[in-house]
Amino acid sequence: MKRLGISVEGATEREFVHQVLRPHLEKYQIFVTAIDIEGNVSLDKIRRALPPLLGAFDFVSTFYDFYGFKKREKRTVGQLEHAIHELAEHSQKLIPYVQQYEFEALIFAAPECAVEWMEGKEEQLTQMRHAVRQAGSPEKVNDSLETSPSHRLKKLFPRYDKKLHGSEIIDLAGLEAVRSKCSRFDNWVSKLESLGSKQ
Repeated sequence: MKRLGISVEGATEREFVHQVLRPHLEKYQIFVTAIDIEGNVSLDKIRRALPPLLGAFDFVSTFYDFYGFKKREKRTVGQLEHAIHELAEHSQKLIPYVQQYEFEALIFAAPECAVEWMEGKEEQLTQMRHAVRQAGSPEKVNDSLETSPSHRLKKLFPRYDKKLHGSEIIDLAGLEAVRSKCSRFDNWVSKLESLGSKQ
């Protein structure tokens, strides 16, 4: 059994890792633990967080949102991932991942499940589908203050709570359904699967 530590941005990502990702990766003989760095993600904060994790686990990954990443300057998602890898001197134990644009993009991959779980109506479903069509994919639903995935969800479903509802909606949809519509996310999960061996 390989031990994988995933450094996560906050409670939402921690719940997702433990509720959805851990059971999936256990099929590959990988035991996952999420380590919450409690927001305000920056390269400086990650620099302090990585060394103890690299010492404690067989492999380490990250799960941070691009939206809200502090002092990202003009770096792209890929450039941030590269910068994170550089912090660990390109260690083979580290698989950096930054979600574009934020965790809630994954929920836009399963609009029917979001509407079902939140007891919404056809109007909300139409708006979610329109946002995805307009952006080109769930992962491209953008990151301005008004149009980021989380702000859109909060506007559509005022009672939406990231920590409570996010993982439940993705669990309802199924990981494979979300992966089929989110290529960057799918690529990351595939890399994690490759660390183990399916039984």
